[in-house]
Amino acid sequence: MKQLLAIFFATGFTYVVSLLAGKLVLKLLRVKLSRLEEHFLGFVLGAACLSTIVFALTAAGLAHRGIFLAAGLVIIVLALWRGAHRFSGDPNVTPLPKYWKIVFGVLYTAFGVLYLGNAMLPEASPDGVAYHVAYPASYLAAHHFPRITTSLYAAYPEGVEMLFLFAFAFGKHTAAAMVHLLFTLITPLGMLAYGRRIGSPVTGAAGALLFFLSPVVGKAGSSAYVDVAMAAAVFAVFLLLEIWRQEPQRRLLVAIGLVAGFSFAIKYLAAPVIPYAAGFVAFHLWRAKKPFLRPALLIVALSLLMMAPWLIKNAMFMHNPLSPFANQLFPNPYVSVWLQENLARFFRERITPLEIPWEVTVDGSRLNGVIGPVFLLSPVLLLGLTRPAGRQLALAAVLLGVPFMAAPETRFLIPALIFISLGIPLALSRWPAAVVTLALLHALFSWPPVVQRYVHPYCWRPEFPEWKAALRLTPEADFLRRHVPDYDIGITVEKTVPAGKPVFSFSGIQAAYQSHEIIVEWTSSFGLRNSEMLRTPVTKALQPTRRHDYRFSTITARKIRLVQTARSDRDRWSISELNVLRQGQALPRAPEWRLRASSNPWDVILAFDNSPVTRWASGEAYQPGMFVELDFGRPEVLDQVAADCTRDQEQMRMRLEYEASPGHWETILENASRYDTPPPERMRRAAIQEIKNNHVEWLLVHDLEHDRGSHDFYRYQKLWGIRLAATSGQYKLYHLE
Repeated sequence: MKQLLAIFFATGFTYVVSLLAGKLVLKLLRVKLSRLEEHFLGFVLGAACLSTIVFALTAAGLAHRGIFLAAGLVIIVLALWRGAHRFSGDPNVTPLPKYWKIVFGVLYTAFGVLYLGNAMLPEASPDGVAYHVAYPASYLAAHHFPRITTSLYAAYPEGVEMLFLFAFAFGKHTAAAMVHLLFTLITPLGMLAYGRRIGSPVTGAAGALLFFLSPVVGKAGSSAYVDVAMAAAVFAVFLLLEIWRQEPQRRLLVAIGLVAGFSFAIKYLAAPVIPYAAGFVAFHLWRAKKPFLRPALLIVALSLLMMAPWLIKNAMFMHNPLSPFANQLFPNPYVSVWLQENLARFFRERITPLEIPWEVTVDGSRLNGVIGPVFLLSPVLLLGLTRPAGRQLALAAVLLGVPFMAAPETRFLIPALIFISLGIPLALSRWPAAVVTLALLHALFSWPPVVQRYVHPYCWRPEFPEWKAALRLTPEADFLRRHVPDYDIGITVEKTVPAGKPVFSFSGIQAAYQSHEIIVEWTSSFGLRNSEMLRTPVTKALQPTRRHDYRFSTITARKIRLVQTARSDRDRWSISELNVLRQGQALPRAPEWRLRASSNPWDVILAFDNSPVTRWASGEAYQPGMFVELDFGRPEVLDQVAADCTRDQEQMRMRLEYEASPGHWETILENASRYDTPPPERMRRAAIQEIKNNHVEWLLVHDLEHDRGSHDFYRYQKLWGIRLAATSGQYKLYHLE
């Protein structure tokens, strides 16, 4: 009971503080809205304000429960003092037909209870336990933002996670999902308000049901994800723009800019809403022959104000304000272009565009969820293009759908879905029976037992909640063991690994119910580098057994370089070891040597470190003109250069050059002699030593990671220099001796 009370207090407190903060801002702006608009827009605008306040407190090292409680109480007192708790009436509002009130009320309540039960369960969603909740938990434990450069997930903007942090301080993990549920429950009210605004309340009610009942909305919206919150913020901008179009008050532009920036602060995918808002205002003012530049710039400036904390944090921590994207523009040692493009390719190549409509509406196995079969009727939006509202909804749907096409996953479609949901009943509004039939069919197709009949068995979808677990009549740990496969190993890590020590894992484990940093292979350049070192002893393609040998007449040079002459769309160029020789003897490496690489310069030392398991890699697909350069610091006599490389880059070619005069490079040899060499000895021990040099002393391996050497680690522990410290299910935890 105590845990339930804490969860409900955390949720209620977050809701009240957000709503009153937003109502206070609207009061200061003297914006007149209907009751529904005040409720929806007040909550979203207040959530933006509270999120920013929590960010500022955390950045200042003040992430404490008591501080958050005091901040929330101050906001409540200020709102009460200014009368912001009072709501407006609803004069001159087109009423919703009585039968629609019944349909909406019954379906909203039924699905609302379903979502509430799911949100109250112990948080077990994959991304929730991986980072949406895990990072706020770590911020609260540290009382500030620790610098995390070993996971690209830590670089995502965390506008909603700041609300999770606020609620987590009082109600722990489940409170985060409950906060996301608040956005899920309140968004239909905003859609109702929009229907009233355009004089078609049925469009608002039907659209709200199409969106709210959608299986992917129900599943994501009752988990500690952020997609429905982003859709709510994006739609709040859309609604504010419609209000401004009807009643062009300059003060509304402030709210539009703040919420548009908050949308971006929730997720990069919401970025199109900022140019949409600025363009909308500029277009309507231009058409009215009024000054339009300053109002549009005001929206952009206020958006930047809300975006700035996350851009600055990434610039400081990751050396890239838009991390983990735009690494071509902001090269950094933490997330490489190659890693970024590989992840993007994974999303793009798992499905073809022609397969997407069926996958996102009916199947749901490859893109993780469905929106429902009725959305196969989405092309009827074209019938609504004759009306201004229909054109605006279609444009917003297309604009918010573009990011989904770049990274197809069903929940990424949620922001566009909100506009599609309104556009369909608007287009069918001349046939009232068709609209209500569509809403009822959608409710039927979205009810969990029915969804189960047509989607793929592995489709991510809402189910009937385990009420005993939701009400904490079943121990939380028992539920988590059944629903989080890596829960137990997380507890084992927590008990076995000393506090503050990181753990390397090829595939990762849950991070929300244990406090250790889990360095995962594919979430950072650091993780990938450590993975490749560990895989080199057991993976022939990563062993430096292909020698590129350049032999030439003796020359005297201060600088030499290897220049790439081939091109690849996917493969990186790498050099495991580069040796310069004179009469068969390698030149001793000297402190005055200066190393440079055109790409990934931070790792170039790895080509000169005498280790068989490390390598410099270009960090992006190789192309002509890339180079690795060695400045001896003084003229040296040489007659041979040997580059030991891995065999996972068969098509690459290197030209050897030297600097004949300052800035003028001449070719020594266009191509090398290539031949195979035997694998180096003692690579297992060398790999472990390199991992330890990176301040990692713990290794977590799953038994099924055969291609990562799971069997080899277990069988040859002494050769590796590791010790099995603990096991849990199919996981083995090793200590590096």
